[in-house]
Amino acid sequence: MASSDELNPFHNRPDEWKLLSPLVGNSLLELGNKKNGDIIYKQYFESLGFRHISIDQNGLDGALRMDLTKPLNLGTFDMVTNIGTTEHVSEGDWNGQVRCWKNIMEAMHVGSVLVSLTPAPGAWQHHGVWYPKERFFHELARLNGLKVERVYIDDAVNWRAGMYHRENVMARLVRVEDKQFAMPDIEHMFKNIRHRGGPKYIPEDVMRAHQTND
Repeated sequence: MASSDELNPFHNRPDEWKLLSPLVGNSLLELGNKKNGDIIYKQYFESLGFRHISIDQNGLDGALRMDLTKPLNLGTFDMVTNIGTTEHVSEGDWNGQVRCWKNIMEAMHVGSVLVSLTPAPGAWQHHGVWYPKERFFHELARLNGLKVERVYIDDAVNWRAGMYHRENVMARLVRVEDKQFAMPDIEHMFKNIRHRGGPKYIPEDVMRAHQTND
């Protein structure tokens, strides 16, 4: 049997591991079937002793074939991870995006930790649609009984004015109080308009919005 080190999908993804650390509890809900090359996140977390459930409509790599725009009813977990998933959910319908985030909140009990990594506004223009701004997570916390531990835009890719970039909004929150779900206003979500094949340059107004994004 391979060791957890041999299965480690974060060996070249230190920013993700930094956000995940410290790991909490022994159960984890993962949105998407995450992998790095041939290394599957699910296998790694199970090797660490976690009860791990991943959800993806493709049903691959041990993931449950479920729709994140529908109720999940899977109970709660010590950790919930959203590593590049919610931006793809219900791309043409805000209501489906709301249900997705409600599912996330319903999977958390007091003490649960949410780890989220999604494209920064103005970045990854060929990628998904719904990109939470940093402010989104502060509002999510205020409305739903969470405490923000960290919210920041990563600097894995150096910003160079006008050039296409792949920065992400990194967030880690802990639930401190049970509250009925409430979704932050849509103004706290950047709606990406994809460009076929991906852009080479970012328009100046988008670049300024990114630099001043709160």
